[in-house]
This record gives sequence, C-alpha cells and structure tokens, in this order.
Amino acid sequence: MSERVQKNSSYLNGKSTTGTTTRVKDTSSVSGMCPICIHDCPVLCEISLSAFRGREALYPEPVQFVASTAASLKDWRLDWSHFNIQGGLFRVEGVEENPDVDIFQNVNTATKVGGILLKLPIMTGAFGSTEVAHKHWDGLATGAALSGLCVTIGENVSGMDSEAKITNGKITYSRDLKRRVESYRNFWDGKHGDVVVQTNVEDQRLGVDVYALSKLEVNVIERKWGQGAKAIGGEVRIRDLEKAILVKNRGYMVIPDPEDPSVQEAFKEGVFKTFERHSRVGT
Repeated sequence: MSERVQKNSSYLNGKSTTGTTTRVKDTSSVSGMCPICIHDCPVLCEISLSAFRGREALYPEPVQFVASTAASLKDWRLDWSHFNIQGGLFRVEGVEENPDVDIFQNVNTATKVGGILLKLPIMTGAFGSTEVAHKHWDGLATGAALSGLCVTIGENVSGMDSEAKITNGKITYSRDLKRRVESYRNFWDGKHGDVVVQTNVEDQRLGVDVYALSKLEVNVIERKWGQGAKAIGGEVRIRDLEKAILVKNRGYMVIPDPEDPSVQEAFKEGVFKTFERHSRVGT
C-alpha cells in the first residue's frame, strides 16, 4: 500500500472533528479499521464512538451548531491547485467590438431566469429557518438586491417563527418572513432580481405560499421537491422545550418527542440539550 493511501485511509476512523484516532497507523484502505480490532482496545475510533454514543456522533460538537461550517476530509487525489488556467482574450462578447468600448466595465452581464431579469448570471441558494440564515439574512438580502440578483427565502421560516399567527391551521402573519421580504425590497430597484419564497411540505400545509403571495405581495414561489443539502430532510436544533412543543404542534417532526413526560424529564436534567426538528421530503 502506498504511503499516501495508507495515510488517507486512517482518516476514516480517526478525525480531528470528533477527537478520535486509531490504535495503529496501518489501517485498512477500505474500511479505515485497524487490521486487528480488539475487544479491550483503549483507543476511541469512529466505530467505537458510534457504538457508545450512537447518533450523537453525527454532530460531534452540538454547541457549535449554527456557529460553524465543515470541510471534507476526503483526498480526491486531484484538485484545482494542480491546474494553471492561462487566460487569454481572443474575441469580444457582450459588448461592442470597438477598442474604445470593449473594456470590462462595459460588458453586459445581464440574463433572464424564468422571465426575471438579473444583472449578473447568479442566483443564491435557499436560506431557511436555520440560525445561521436568520443571523446573516440582512447582509445576504441587501447584497443580492444591490447586485440585481434573486435571493431565496428557504423552507420553514414561518413555521419556526414563534411570533407567527395561525388561524384554522393556516399562517396569517409571520414577522420573520415579512422582515426577510422587506429587507430585500428596501434596496431592490424593482426590475432586476426578486425575492423568492421556497415552500416545502409543511409550508404548503400551513399555507405559507398563499400568505406570501396575498399579504406580502411576493412574486415568486419555489416548490421544494427534494433535499439538496441534507438527504434526510431539513433539520435544525431547538434548545428550548416550549419551542420544541410549539413546532411539533405546527406539524413538524421533532426528535425526541417533546411531549413525552420522560423526554421532558431527561431534557430538564441535562441528559440531552437540543431537540432535532425535521422536515418531510416531498415525494
């Protein structure tokens, strides 16, 4: 086995993100396991961590949730640093073929997506109900509006809004969704780009699309049919028991069940500190 493969395979069961390591360094290139896995091993690897802590190993540092991002530990053997891209100007595109005119400031970068005129061929991803999106929304919306781009309000914003009003099972007011729409339109020229509201299964059941179109005068609804970022469905962590119960009563899946007396007791005793809120994946 080459030194590079040997080194890379050891990462599979020994990672800095989880504080794990392997007992020996010459691990299997397929599984990352030690060649001989022993019963009384004194070392904590990814396999033993998962055996002891189960699903908690998926989120090694819950305290960093919404305050961190992660990078892949995979060794792809080839990356962009191995290429030198030599730029060259051979023809003129997007501007008049005139030496006095064809400078980069004059190039027309506008395009249309779904009939919406954009100043630049860029659209944002969906920023939903996560704390990261909530915290940084104003900057995202302002930047997109000034740049003439579309910005997408992601799923579950109204459902996770503690101040939202629900009448007969339907959203009739959402302070957070209203704030997000207005923060974009404060800097929108009314012509380039627009604010998009994404709706998933729970949003549609709560009537978020109808509220956004009729009360907030949103022009674009994006139907969510799959899950791009997380194959298990949208998930956030809730650190408050009452909020977890509120969200469950609005139709979301909350794990563990915040209405279970034994779960409530365990939460209050600090056995676990956060609930998981999951969205259904449209099928």
